Amino acid sequence: QLPTLTKVDLASGELGEVSSLDEAAAKLGDLLSDDYRAMDVAHFCSVAAQYPPPPAAHGGAGAMQFSYGTAGFRTAGHLLASTVFRCGALVAVRSHLTGRATGMVITASHNPEPDNGVKLVDGTGGILPVCWEAHAEALANADGPDAIRTVLETLLLAGGSGDPQHLHQPPSTPTAGPAAPHVFLARDTRPTGPALAAAARAGVEAIAGAAAVTDLGLLTTPQLHYTVYAAARGMPHGEDDYFARLAAGFKSLVVSTTSCDTASGGVGGGGEIVVDCANGVGAMKLATLAAAVGAGALRLSLRNTGDTGALNHGVGADYVQKEVVAPREGGFDTLAAGTRCVSIDGDSDRLVYFTRKPRRACSSAGGGGGGGEFEGEVEGGGGNRDGGSGGGGDNTSNAVVLFDGDKIAALIATHIADLLARCGDSLTAHKGASASASPPLRVGVVQTAYANGASTAYVAQKLGLETACTPTGVKHLHPKAEEFDVGIYFEANGHGTAVFSDAALTSIDAALASTPLGSDAAAALCELRALTAAINPAVGDALSGILVVEAVLRSKGWGMEEWGAMYADLPSKQVKVSVADRAVITTEDAERRAVSPPAMQAAIDRAVAAAGPHSRAFARPSGTEDVVRVYAEAATREGADALAREVARAVHAHAGGVGSFE
Repeated sequence: QLPTLTKVDLASGELGEVSSLDEAAAKLGDLLSDDYRAMDVAHFCSVAAQYPPPPAAHGGAGAMQFSYGTAGFRTAGHLLASTVFRCGALVAVRSHLTGRATGMVITASHNPEPDNGVKLVDGTGGILPVCWEAHAEALANADGPDAIRTVLETLLLAGGSGDPQHLHQPPSTPTAGPAAPHVFLARDTRPTGPALAAAARAGVEAIAGAAAVTDLGLLTTPQLHYTVYAAARGMPHGEDDYFARLAAGFKSLVVSTTSCDTASGGVGGGGEIVVDCANGVGAMKLATLAAAVGAGALRLSLRNTGDTGALNHGVGADYVQKEVVAPREGGFDTLAAGTRCVSIDGDSDRLVYFTRKPRRACSSAGGGGGGGEFEGEVEGGGGNRDGGSGGGGDNTSNAVVLFDGDKIAALIATHIADLLARCGDSLTAHKGASASASPPLRVGVVQTAYANGASTAYVAQKLGLETACTPTGVKHLHPKAEEFDVGIYFEANGHGTAVFSDAALTSIDAALASTPLGSDAAAALCELRALTAAINPAVGDALSGILVVEAVLRSKGWGMEEWGAMYADLPSKQVKVSVADRAVITTEDAERRAVSPPAMQAAIDRAVAAAGPHSRAFARPSGTEDVVRVYAEAATREGADALAREVARAVHAHAGGVGSFE
């Protein structure tokens, strides 16, 4: 193992020049000594035998192999004990090396109830750096104690080399919170959660000791992220502190607002917002948050709270957003058309709003559908839009008008732009060297290739704000949002937040101190500052998102109709093409253009050009299965469907499609 370790660390510049393996061994011993006093690698390797990996699927040789996803690992819950045990060691080592507490959430988010997973939280409150994903995979798949030891020793040698520099970095020395190494642990309500949380805790304790873990029990994923975020900044970080922050921010946002839309579910005027809780952990947490806010300020009717029904089965934000229909359970089919509804997912990091369509409006809706694989013909394609505010489904009582992540981002961006306009010159004087810049705060909306083109045009042309596009996934969106004074990002699936830089907060506070009370500029500054408290700054948070959306709608005096009228989505179609090997496709320009295989992008370009104005399309490989995901937009539903078919045909022809294509 020594030559491998020496090579790794020489590449990072830690060892410097060595003339022999004996000299390298001596230097390695010096480097490892401090880390080994805190990290008991040998003990961890011995305990790991109690958590053997499951055998390979379908009778294959060796152990099952795990792939790191957006924020961790996810599969059937009964197969994950070894993985979460080893992830416990990984985040403990990460905490030791960075000097900050890290976190783990046992959850599979929007997956079915039998699945489970683990999401890993870095010491800043964000997700684990991309450069550590390979380490996580290597540790999860290490074959035996020697391989486990090699991975951990490599991590301890490498330290934080290669880590990204966060633009919103917490203070270098936390003033509160547990001393590193320390791991905050939480789980959602899945039946396999308690056993997997125990395995995760055992992994932390085996390498770092019993005092190195705090088990917080049942929490939403965003709550755990906020706990780590707040601890890193020396802020109160208990669950009560989380609720107090959001509730205070919301109440400050709405305290001076007298207008509300009671007919369609506004706050403070007797109307209810009907919430589909996906039978998940968010139900109990929303009830607590609503109590902290006060029943007179926010009335929530919580449905699918977990008393009956399975987690995420025909319910939840992922189901509603992909199928463009109301939840199957919870009595949504009996609600009046136009009732304001919101659906969250199993671990409460996504939300989408919707209203039921009148039955007569459904006949022209473009299809939701299940999104089957391509083996010769176009099928399904969940998440398709038919114009208006999203919408789709068939001519049934469950068809809805959808307000997805694009619409939520546009709503928040609209309100922030309005507030900044009302602030006038009050912020400009506090920008220092950039005082001459316009606007006083640089606001940007960060999207992925899946954002509807109409939403991008609205933000850029109507609001005059910057837009940026990244590959899919929070690990790309959040860092890009940090490049702005105010960065707003939401994926179409409803996962997102708004990020205010420390400089922006300082400017707002300074402007407040010098702006005459009672002026409209002061009121706008107060509302802007309150908005920063109502938003979870660490990660997308459905609970925080509900508060922010409701406060903005109330402030503007809007109902769902006014919100939906901001822009009309272009019709779109999503389909999948089965291929022999998805790795043959590589992309650039935030996954919007294919680099390989040769000639495929040229064929896509020809199809888009033939589809006419307002058309676009792209094809990107799936991260988890041998399929290629095709997205197409056009001015009409028929045009979007036809373009998706032509692009799928090009992918099938150039990228090794499976089966025939007719």
